[in-house]
Amino acid sequence: MLVIITSDPREGLRTAEALRMAGGIGVWQQVKVNVCLRHEASRAMGERVEALHGGRLFEQFIPMVRESGGEVYVQTNEETCMEIDPDTLLTRNLKEQRLAKLAAEADYVLRF
Repeated sequence: MLVIITSDPREGLRTAEALRMAGGIGVWQQVKVNVCLRHEASRAMGERVEALHGGRLFEQFIPMVRESGGEVYVQTNEETCMEIDPDTLLTRNLKEQRLAKLAAEADYVLRF
């Protein structure tokens, strides 16, 4: 399953709730769940996450997705790339081709 999140976490809880859902599904160990935080949503992996709506949920459910065998990727834009630490950008940043491949390989793709 691939969960693509594009909603802005500065504007409400939609991003946090989508991550909570992804983390909860992954715990079942029935399906591998990968998450892509695109553009504005990539702020959830930023250094000032506590200032966002649902900041605690990001800190709780991003590791939960990973512990269940999935991955949390980012796809930043010009604004958000400055908020993400360089290590995350190097190891978890997706190009369009890789995101398309993940979507094509997934049995389910959910968008938030």
